[in-house]
Amino acid sequence: MRIFGHRWLLLLGVLMATVALTAAACGEEEKETAETPGASPAATRPAAEKVPGVTDTEILLATHLPLSQTPAAAYAPLGNAMQAYFDYINDTEGGVYGRKIRFIICDDHYNPPDAAECVRKLVEQDGIFALIGGLGSAAHGAAWKYLEERGVPDMWVLSGATKWTDPIVKTRFEGNPDYETEGKILGKYIAENYDGKKLGIVGQNDDLGEDGTKGLRAGIEGSNVQIVAVEKFESSATDLTPQMQRAKNAGAEVVAVYAVPTTAANSIKVAREVLAWDVPIVITGVAATDITIALAGPQNAEGVVSVVFGHQIYETDYPGVAEHIEIMKKYQPDIPPSNITVLGASVAELTVEALKNAGPDLTRESFAEGAERICDFTCSICLVPVSLSPTDHRPYQIEIYARVEGGVWKAFGEPVSFESTKECK
Repeated sequence: MRIFGHRWLLLLGVLMATVALTAAACGEEEKETAETPGASPAATRPAAEKVPGVTDTEILLATHLPLSQTPAAAYAPLGNAMQAYFDYINDTEGGVYGRKIRFIICDDHYNPPDAAECVRKLVEQDGIFALIGGLGSAAHGAAWKYLEERGVPDMWVLSGATKWTDPIVKTRFEGNPDYETEGKILGKYIAENYDGKKLGIVGQNDDLGEDGTKGLRAGIEGSNVQIVAVEKFESSATDLTPQMQRAKNAGAEVVAVYAVPTTAANSIKVAREVLAWDVPIVITGVAATDITIALAGPQNAEGVVSVVFGHQIYETDYPGVAEHIEIMKKYQPDIPPSNITVLGASVAELTVEALKNAGPDLTRESFAEGAERICDFTCSICLVPVSLSPTDHRPYQIEIYARVEGGVWKAFGEPVSFESTKECK
């Protein structure tokens, strides 16, 4: 209609016969477009053609993870598990609404500049539809604002920093329990089991440690637990001997550690082997993995307490765990199933659920809205349900305590809930 009006202004004063001829030609063109054999509805919707990373047969997703250097030992299997689950969905369900999921993993070396470069390449060169499971407070912190500015869905950030979802941004969702809420849960445990004792906190000098410490303080509020030491360390640290030594010297009778698995394992090993210190240790759920036990030594880790939201890999009698193991064996046979692969699979399951909720006319907006409509959804390997809404982009606000017993994590007690979505639909 806009084109026709422009021609009318240009041809003002031209003979009516010419106008009629032009109108007739336009009518024939419109008729031809409407009646072109084999034309699909999507082909007549220019907006659908402009959705990056989406075609009639494919959805292009990606993540950034360390695939090399030290952190890769702990985290690279996350990507393998996501890939395995997407391959499983492609094979068994034909993808989502007939679109198969193609997945790219970019090696960021767990390094912020490399993570920023990864994300820029994935968006500008590879043309991804969405990024899922971006890992790490520091690494993802180098890329989140870029994704937000470009309108790229930033789904299930594998970091519990509260800044990802406070304030809410339509296209960004957290993937881990946020550190502050988790800190409240762990602080509650300390207050109930060590009331009147002296607490030492050893935390990474970033969002992980700062949000966790804030939560711990809130969790022990009203009790007689006294904080006698708050020791910080940089994310690049590998040896926490100085921090653990100072906490011991301050008289700590229980220690809370906010660190990634390799560093948390070091803190446990230092306490038991270097300092000969049989102090109760509570660690962030980030480090509630089998690799932490392996690196610390099962005997050293015995009795350490944390929180979990998923089943453990050795719970093979549980159908979801058994299925996960089979999926990994079929699609990623070189990667041993572990608690890390369980986490990766849970991210992929949330992604598929959001895609299904989005419907067949997939856009970045409908994908975000599909995530917001996830309601009381318990993934096949999860212990607790997920409910989200336009005002709640934090999936895991319910957790269960877990303790190392006999070299494995064992859940105990009742779920502790700080769920903010009371009703969903």
